Amino acid sequence: MHTTPFMVQLTLSLFILITGFGQLIIGPLSDMLGRKKLLLISVMFLLIGSLLCANASTIDNLIAFRIIQAIGACGTFVIAFAIVRDAFDGAQSAQIYSFLNCMIAFSPILGPIIGAYLDLQFDWRAPFIFLTILGIITAFLVFFFVKESLPQEKRKPVDRHIISTYGNILKNLQFIAYSVSATAGICAFFTFFSMTPYIITVVLKLPEISIGFYFGVAGITFMIGSVFSGLIVSKIGTLTTTIIGAIALLLSGIIMLILDLLYGLTLWGFVGPSMLFTFGCALTTGAGAGGAMEPFGESSGTAAAVFGAMEFGVSALIGSFVMLWPIKNALPLAIEVLITSILSLLFLFLLYKKTQREPSAIPLTI
Repeated sequence: MHTTPFMVQLTLSLFILITGFGQLIIGPLSDMLGRKKLLLISVMFLLIGSLLCANASTIDNLIAFRIIQAIGACGTFVIAFAIVRDAFDGAQSAQIYSFLNCMIAFSPILGPIIGAYLDLQFDWRAPFIFLTILGIITAFLVFFFVKESLPQEKRKPVDRHIISTYGNILKNLQFIAYSVSATAGICAFFTFFSMTPYIITVVLKLPEISIGFYFGVAGITFMIGSVFSGLIVSKIGTLTTTIIGAIALLLSGIIMLILDLLYGLTLWGFVGPSMLFTFGCALTTGAGAGGAMEPFGESSGTAAAVFGAMEFGVSALIGSFVMLWPIKNALPLAIEVLITSILSLLFLFLLYKKTQREPSAIPLTI
């Protein structure tokens, strides 16, 4: 398309930002209109956006069509999480979120492999055609198999009080502690995926085909962590599971920092600690989602929107900021992981202290 790497990167950055912050609009709408109708509309946006991307002729067209695609993506994400909260409570919802994350983990495992193969055999348009086909299949599944999970009597109108609703959510310590922890994990995950292609091919001068391999390893690690989170959260509690995940993030940042300072940038000095924080990310996002959504039964769509905006929108902003620094070593990622994990552990400690003072206020075990 005779464009620059920055403009191509913009198609990804805008996609992630809209997927994150667009949830602040779609979440409350799902609380007002119900889940299934809006979920089907979101899938149609995703389908149409993918089809338009496959037929884009300029980079400006591609960016615009990716925005349409992102609107659909953010709708499917936030409504899926809201449906889980409609159907499950407490540690059970945290368990379901962990298994939901396990399914999400297939994207970094299969996505680069399928995308690279389609691009190699056909051209860059082929992955968008593939996503269009997935959109058609998903629309079929939603229309025939998804049931409405929010009864009419529990729906809430979107009015001028929505700002105060967001304020009440953001003032809830339980929500903030779990959301910050999930955001810390996703920040590390997003930055790893942004840095890896450059580090692998430019700095370490390894074959380009190996990028998909390390993305796949990260996806498998995330999947293992999600299964582990789903198995232990019902036994040790949401708070304890999230704390374990945050500690894994902190340890990974410390190990990566030490290895980089001692030996410089090496493949396993970068990838090894990254697998540890990927495992921790699975715990903080799975258990964290359940813990964050727990206090907001009748406003689960709005709460899921704020959670998703923090998880993806804030992560995209922080990750993009980190990518502004020269990528000569693993220090930018290590420092980011250290700062965000320490911040999450601070909020989790405050939440733990509150559970000790008011054990009946937060029905979670530790």
